[in-house]
Amino acid sequence: MSRIHESIGDHLPRVNVERVLAHKAASLCASTRWHPGEADIQRGRAALQEAFEQPQNLPLPEFARLAGKPRRQIYKDIKAHRLLALSVGPRGQKLPDWQLDPVKLQLTQAVLQKAEGIDPWTLYRALSEPLEGLGGCSSIESVTADSIDDVALAVLNVLGVH
Repeated sequence: MSRIHESIGDHLPRVNVERVLAHKAASLCASTRWHPGEADIQRGRAALQEAFEQPQNLPLPEFARLAGKPRRQIYKDIKAHRLLALSVGPRGQKLPDWQLDPVKLQLTQAVLQKAEGIDPWTLYRALSEPLEGLGGCSSIESVTADSIDDVALAVLNVLGVH
């Protein structure tokens, strides 16, 4: 085969692959944007409320007492992205109790610092729900002092933060 035919031959498969991928990507796009209905919104609120009320999510005063810090310091740590706090409407803030463990707190802080701008509920779910990359365990369950960076990377990958 001549050099011209080789270069054309090399180019054709790439063009076909790009065309196929573009077609597949286009087929994934909806013709109209999805908007949640009232029932979807109510289900979402109920799910948030249920997670918010879990016993491991502590009211701020109780978390401050267990951490041995004044409430004012806890508020400062939340604002500075050193603690993850959850809220649902006017019901105050709750903090996952895993942040009382130094290793789990380091993981949470690593994720908070890198994932700035991502809402607390998304971070909470990424940290507390099973991840395929961690063998089906949550990052909070699987983190050790030696694995903080690797586990944080797995969480950030799930969040799409690079």
